[in-house]
Amino acid sequence: GINAEYMGQYPIQKMLIRKMGARYFSVIKTALYPGSFDPPSTGHLDIINRALNIVDLLYVGVAINPTKKNVFSFEKRKELLEKITPNDKVKIVTVEGLVTSFAKANNIPLIIRGIRSHSDLDAEISMAYTNRKISGIETLFLLASEENVHVSSTVIRVLAQHKKRIPNFVPSKIEEEVY
Repeated sequence: GINAEYMGQYPIQKMLIRKMGARYFSVIKTALYPGSFDPPSTGHLDIINRALNIVDLLYVGVAINPTKKNVFSFEKRKELLEKITPNDKVKIVTVEGLVTSFAKANNIPLIIRGIRSHSDLDAEISMAYTNRKISGIETLFLLASEENVHVSSTVIRVLAQHKKRIPNFVPSKIEEEVY
């Protein structure tokens, strides 16, 4: 269980957990999981499903980043995500500009990010510190499941360009559209 001695030492603990009697409960109701999702992968879907165990409503923010060359159009990425997340607890949204600006404008107190490796962690820690400094919004990291550690949208795109596929890298509902 949760060690009460350490409760509330960090802002994220105060946000995520509330003591009621002898039990602790989540108090965060909404979070944002932003990304390019080019294309959505089984790794993305795993993070979405696990985040739903933490929050009541998850905004999945398809980021518009003019510095990135996306293979799939913004509209297609949104459509693919909608196909794999038919759940009223998930809202697929557009995120233009800073992720923290979107979160603030929509009263979202928490950003969810998936971590596969040390290199992901290094980049994500830097971004999380920056986001917290400019907005006060915390980031919660979810580690990739063992079966998704090697799943990458970049690998999926390269394989698709060469008419190759690896089973279980893309959710089955969208596999034909991706490959």
